Amino acid sequence: MVRVIIESELVHTEKDFPRVLKLSEFKEKLYHITGIEPSDMDLVVKRQYDNKEICHVKKEEADADADDSFLASAETLVVVATDTNAHSVTNQLAAQADEPAPAQGISEEDYLQRDQSVLRWKMAHGYGRFDVAQQSQRAAQTLQDEAYAREQLTAAIGRACRVTADGRAPREAVLRYVGPLPSGATGTWCGVEFAEATGKNAGCVQGVTLFGPVAPGHGSFVRPRAVEILAENEGAVHHDEESDGEI
Repeated sequence: MVRVIIESELVHTEKDFPRVLKLSEFKEKLYHITGIEPSDMDLVVKRQYDNKEICHVKKEEADADADDSFLASAETLVVVATDTNAHSVTNQLAAQADEPAPAQGISEEDYLQRDQSVLRWKMAHGYGRFDVAQQSQRAAQTLQDEAYAREQLTAAIGRACRVTADGRAPREAVLRYVGPLPSGATGTWCGVEFAEATGKNAGCVQGVTLFGPVAPGHGSFVRPRAVEILAENEGAVHHDEESDGEI
């Protein structure tokens, strides 16, 4: 299975798909998620970790002629689906969502009663906060993260660790921080320092230094689930005095 983040005018969700799907089958599954007719879909496929485009399936391109091997990727993918039919239901709902609320002049109670609304669409299709299974899974994962951080990671600050995140190969690092972020991101995060410049920052978030200082690109912030503390005799330990320096 490959994890795919799906983005469209009305939807932002994550699903797992078999790697052997044909493009026509993939589009059909996307139709049930986004509401975009397969014949009207324009798809841009990117890798999540670096946002690099790896495939662009245009509306006029026949499914039989398109390369659908991107589903065999080992990386988490981002698929941006655009509805090229300006008069489709999804585009009409998207236009409605863009209208400023004061101009609509309706109360929240009246909005909830509308049959044709973005909220009704999401409720009917179980997206976002209405996806009960996904919300339950995320809640359970958050509880596991918090317990793992509290019971094991907090006491392991300064230890060597292995970081596995965003579908990338495992990287060795040193755990430098465990706690919240000032960016508004929910839950507990782990600040890690890499020996090489394979990270995303220098231990800072929105101008606030949470660990370091380290060299640019040597720090990242990841979820607790991405961090595995190494045994004392395992891996190359990156000592504080040798330090040169992901949200």
